[in-house]
Amino acid sequence: MIKYLLNIKRFLGKRLRKFITYLRRRYDIWKYSGFKPNHVFNISVDDISFKMTFKDYKLDFTIIERIEGRREPNTTVLIKALVTKGKNVLQIGGCYGYFANIMSCCAGDKGKVVSIEGTPNNFEILSENIKMNNLTNVRAYKFFVGSGNENIYFDKNERNPYKAIDRFKGRIFPKEMIAVPVSKLTDFLKEIDYHPDIIFMDIEGFEMDVFEDFYAQGYLKKEKPVIVFELHPLSYTKGRDLDFIRNFLAENNYYTRQSETNLICFPQ
Repeated sequence: MIKYLLNIKRFLGKRLRKFITYLRRRYDIWKYSGFKPNHVFNISVDDISFKMTFKDYKLDFTIIERIEGRREPNTTVLIKALVTKGKNVLQIGGCYGYFANIMSCCAGDKGKVVSIEGTPNNFEILSENIKMNNLTNVRAYKFFVGSGNENIYFDKNERNPYKAIDRFKGRIFPKEMIAVPVSKLTDFLKEIDYHPDIIFMDIEGFEMDVFEDFYAQGYLKKEKPVIVFELHPLSYTKGRDLDFIRNFLAENNYYTRQSETNLICFPQ
């Protein structure tokens, strides 16, 4: 009986937390509804301050979390802990530039940040925010990291990569859309002669392509970067899942630690 009551309590508590989160997000959206497009926000993330614009994007809760300096706090902690002065950082999935600003500050003048963003509208915002904050140690590149040399296609109004990824997986290539090149990561790094000490990835399951590329080129044994990537288990398939990644990393003398939705990979 007690166990039954405890299960009910846990269930109701979970539902209540979800409802409170929903109400908070609705309130936040209402609170920021008066801001006009192209507004420049002053953002503080603990002791780091910078400016950001989101162009004409609707201010949803993911953007509001950035405005209020509370987007993915676990990722922020990892950046601050791992990116020290003088480090070379590679960010795959730059989005609007929130984390690029934090990385830039942590790496300092003697460090470098290379940020890759494939969604055209997001890349425009990323570039604007880099320029607005005078991030001289950050360079942004527009392409999609994948397993081959081809294109992925975006509608001019798309503000995330999900539909484009579905078209890409379905081998649908409409010529009237915006073409963004897909390239192997090792080819890109070789082309720009860049040797990152730390790699951050948030690329919706395409980390599988990156690790397969690393395997084919023997990249990890030669370069030995620390790697942090966000897990996307719903995008994984049998044989190309988290166990595949862990086994591959172990074979290359890496060990891993999970922190919330991030996997941190250290060379031994």
